[in-house]
Amino acid sequence: MLARLGRGEACLALYTTRTEPGRIKSGTHMPYTSSPRELIEKHRLLDDAIAKDRSRFPSDWDGTHPYAAEYLGSQLVATGLFEPQESRYLYFADHDDILNAIVSLHARLEGTAVSRENVLAGSGASSLLLALCLWLVQNGHTELIYIPPLYYTLHYFLEVFRIRAQPLTAQHVFEPQTLELPRHKSLLLLTDPAWFAGFRVPLEMMEAIARWQSATGSIVMIDGAFQFMQWERTRKEHSALLDPELTFRLVSPSKALAIPFFRFAYLLHPAWTHRNLVFLYENMVGGSTVADFAFARRSLEVLASESSNYTLTAYLQQTYQSLLERGLLRTRIVPNCGYFTFAVPPAGTARTVMDQDYFELTGYPDHVRINLMLAEQYEDNAT
Repeated sequence: MLARLGRGEACLALYTTRTEPGRIKSGTHMPYTSSPRELIEKHRLLDDAIAKDRSRFPSDWDGTHPYAAEYLGSQLVATGLFEPQESRYLYFADHDDILNAIVSLHARLEGTAVSRENVLAGSGASSLLLALCLWLVQNGHTELIYIPPLYYTLHYFLEVFRIRAQPLTAQHVFEPQTLELPRHKSLLLLTDPAWFAGFRVPLEMMEAIARWQSATGSIVMIDGAFQFMQWERTRKEHSALLDPELTFRLVSPSKALAIPFFRFAYLLHPAWTHRNLVFLYENMVGGSTVADFAFARRSLEVLASESSNYTLTAYLQQTYQSLLERGLLRTRIVPNCGYFTFAVPPAGTARTVMDQDYFELTGYPDHVRINLMLAEQYEDNAT
């Protein structure tokens, strides 16, 4: 009977048995030859097989047809981003040129020896943060420690998955402190830089974390979505000191170039997690778009070039200095990266703001987050 039914009807038939016209009896055992766990493993092995040879795979979910160009229209086809006859699913894991460019970027800028087995690329930082939280759930992690602040999306995901996040300290990375890291193996999460204040985790703090990681075998997770935006002309991040086989580190070229309407980010991770992470992520989000792939290639090309994104970071630094010198803001936290600063605006210039309560912070009641790319609007409001 099942052979004559469509896919959805067959699924219904597997779960139910018809007893008499118009009535369905529930609770019948499924006559599957594989358990759900075995079925998932079959798909993992299938992915491995077609990665080696997809030329003879008639069950493929990919395909094309002669009407793609007609349906897309001349305007989309004219972009040259794709060939209509190649209208297939796109996965970053299948594109060696992008993965090799990421590996080359970190070798050039930081002297680190990461491999493609250490890279999970995707369409934007948020989906990778979600994948990371799902990986924690999948591997039985129910608690972690963190250095504040965390991006609110991380707090949201951790809350949804009931992962207890315990702050290690009340101080932020821009405040004087001595970290008291646990003596046992732990899971540590932190944001570098503290994006809302444009402040990098100090080298001394990252060195202490690296020594602790080496001594305890602890896993460290870095939300580095705003990395590679240093105002000085260096592009080596302090988190490159950490053990790559014990570290998860998010990087977002979309943010590094401040072009968020294109989505590209990647998660550096231990090679021993690679197969599971890729399988998890691709099942979570599916494929990416041709625009994301085009931007990925271009953004990596820019960041690897001699000029990198120096014009952008110099512009942001000059904007901050100009606002400071003209008395349009003042701050107790001197920024050194990114496009945000946490500062005091002139009275009456701000209506809706993000103050210290948004960033797990106390002691800065008059400070708000200010986007330096909105300087013109900010100046207009101050006049």
